[in-house]
Amino acid sequence: MPTFILGFAVGAFWLQTQAALPAHAGTTLAVACLACLLAGYALRHQRALLRLLSGCIGGVILGFFWAAWLAQLALAPQLALVDEGRDITVTGTIASLPYHFEQGVRFNFAVEKAVGAQVPPLIALSWYKGFRDEVTNEVGDVQPGERWQLTVRLQRSHGNANPMGFDYEVWLLEQGVRATGYVRPQPRADTPNVRLTGFVPGFANIVEACRAAVRTRIERSLQGQPYAGVIVALVVGDQRAIALVKDN
Repeated sequence: MPTFILGFAVGAFWLQTQAALPAHAGTTLAVACLACLLAGYALRHQRALLRLLSGCIGGVILGFFWAAWLAQLALAPQLALVDEGRDITVTGTIASLPYHFEQGVRFNFAVEKAVGAQVPPLIALSWYKGFRDEVTNEVGDVQPGERWQLTVRLQRSHGNANPMGFDYEVWLLEQGVRATGYVRPQPRADTPNVRLTGFVPGFANIVEACRAAVRTRIERSLQGQPYAGVIVALVVGDQRAIALVKDN
């Protein structure tokens, strides 16, 4: 078993060094599992060294195609190129803590339905109230777990190609976000941006709603304090409110 686990880890690492994912990873993984079971049964009475070697090789194969299969599942949801940059009406729930900034609010949106487009199940949206100091749009009071109908414009997830810099695209992939975009202003939207349901029951929604309630209570108690963002980060894990403090 230890040699199998070691081989599995080596196989998963080997996949990370590949320039492209292998085709049909899921089918190959199923075949490899069956082959390893049959090989293990056939070699059960063989010498220990042979069993250890076969276990290690089997672990490498399974680890490689297991990692490839998971990678294909993560990359499969993708926004179609023809749907980039056009108005799409989506219905879904607020799936994260909203982050309020000077120009509006940002949040993750779990898509339940999209009209006339194939949209990934989780997208990151910004809802702008205007540009710079000019307030021209009304931003909705979004809360975790609420169901909304929104008109959005999306693009595929991508980051900046800065060496040694923060890889925004990889970070989005870790969050399961496969497209980003913004909510269209009400006068320009084909359909109104409206809240459909106050709260949609669900484990993830309950967790996010509790985090939001705790964050709100902390922010009210420590209003105006420079360390409020640090306390929020320590308690609920939301680091976006941490201000950069210059050392004197």
